[in-house]
Amino acid sequence: MKKILFTILALGFSLIVLSGCQTREDSSDWLQGDWYSKDWDVTYTIIKQDENDWEIRDGEHPIAKCSQEYIDDKDSKEILLIDKKGIEFHITPIDKSHIKFQQVSKDGTLGTTDAVEFVKKQY
Repeated sequence: MKKILFTILALGFSLIVLSGCQTREDSSDWLQGDWYSKDWDVTYTIIKQDENDWEIRDGEHPIAKCSQEYIDDKDSKEILLIDKKGIEFHITPIDKSHIKFQQVSKDGTLGTTDAVEFVKKQY
């Protein structure tokens, strides 16, 4: 009887340890869709093409094709998209329907913007 109780406790402890050691699985699927900025009076469509590849479009015009980089800080909710030219798009969720969006160009080029709020369009 003691062996059975010990086995059950050991299995329970192992499950707790294993669940605590799991890597956090970030899902950025919520980012897909149409986002409107009142400040810029523009709607961007953000499309997830596969696991790490994204496209940002202004209507029918592609703005950037990006790959997703992961932030080392496990508490950070920021999504970092980087295009082939080195332009970074920092996207931070404010809540389920609002994001803070900032475009940062690589050193020596124009295009860095202030952070702007976008609202997800609901259809």
